[in-house]
Amino acid sequence: MYDPPVSIREINQQRILNLIRLQPGICRAEIVKQTELGKATVSTIVSDFIDAGAVREVGTGEQHAPAGRRPVRLELDRQIRLAIGVELTGSEAIAVVTDLYAHPLQVVRYSLADASVETSVDLVVEVVDQLMSGRDVSRLIGVGVGVPGPVDVSRQRVIQAVNMGWFDVPLSSMLTERIGKQVTVVKRQNAGALGEVQHGIGKDRDNLLFISVGVGIGCGIIVNGQLYEGRSGSAGEIGHITVVPDGYRCNCGNYGCLETLASCPAIAVRAREKAREGRMTVLTDWTNGALQSITGKMVVQAAGEGDPLAIETIQEAASHLGIAIANVINLFNPAVVVVGGELLELGDLYLDPIREVVQQRSLPVPLSSVEIVPSSLDDQAAAIGAATLVIDEFFSLPNPFSDELGALDTNG
Repeated sequence: MYDPPVSIREINQQRILNLIRLQPGICRAEIVKQTELGKATVSTIVSDFIDAGAVREVGTGEQHAPAGRRPVRLELDRQIRLAIGVELTGSEAIAVVTDLYAHPLQVVRYSLADASVETSVDLVVEVVDQLMSGRDVSRLIGVGVGVPGPVDVSRQRVIQAVNMGWFDVPLSSMLTERIGKQVTVVKRQNAGALGEVQHGIGKDRDNLLFISVGVGIGCGIIVNGQLYEGRSGSAGEIGHITVVPDGYRCNCGNYGCLETLASCPAIAVRAREKAREGRMTVLTDWTNGALQSITGKMVVQAAGEGDPLAIETIQEAASHLGIAIANVINLFNPAVVVVGGELLELGDLYLDPIREVVQQRSLPVPLSSVEIVPSSLDDQAAAIGAATLVIDEFFSLPNPFSDELGALDTNG
């Protein structure tokens, strides 16, 4: 496909637009200073964006010269375009429609009837339709989808999602064809890391790990402000660190992986084992003695209500996760480790055992500069991060608002 050459004007438009996006409230004089473009060039481009509805004036700043005018502040019209982010966890879809600053305007959650590719594709299409209901579809710039497994970024294919039984799935092309908008696929923990570092508790932190615990366990890695995906897109598979060499068999085929000890399904397995030993627990009553029907969510709920067996099971899992986190702290020396996932509703009951083990097992130097904190974006971190990826791609275009600016040229 032939890509037309990019003009100097389009390059300047892109530079100015991204300054306004990344520095809301910036004034024309500051844009001139930072871009080293002429006042007339900046003024013309900003005026074009204002006329196109992409940028607006939002008041005045401080007056720096006694006789000068107060500088007029500028910002994007946040809702001139929309983005959608979806996280597929393996058991449900969590989705958001956002403005151009990835602020959610609506959130929806759906359970997955099964984890097949076909069911997941149908659900994402349904989610997008619901989020855009009553909204102008032409404003949608794209859809980001976080998946539980490594992604070949260049080909936009899911390499594998073991817990869902997916291998080499062309998810982007499948969804793009159905939705009619560009769909970008990313590993969901990477999306979570992007969400936290740009919009959450990791903002302004250059080195961050985002660890998500659910059906599986994965890690998104931010190094020097950039997402680190590894050569083949599989960086961060913390769930398959061996914790107990002769432990349970994992879905990946190995034994004793972290996922077999600290994921939500693993928590359910361990609670069933304890209950079968005759230990007292509300889980027996809740399932009418059908212990095989105990789920991870039930164990979390029971722990929240003070059930000793459930609390013990949760804290054992947290301790195993703490061992793995101590290892990656020693390896990456991050500023912050953000923990996300289904167990966060338990708060310090879950986080304290993680922190305790990390204190015991991490080396003093990396330990002295790291925080372990819960996600500030709750269960929306990956969905917001997936939308963020779409927004960043949109603003990397030479002229993202070409339709509006083209209409001005035509009318003018």
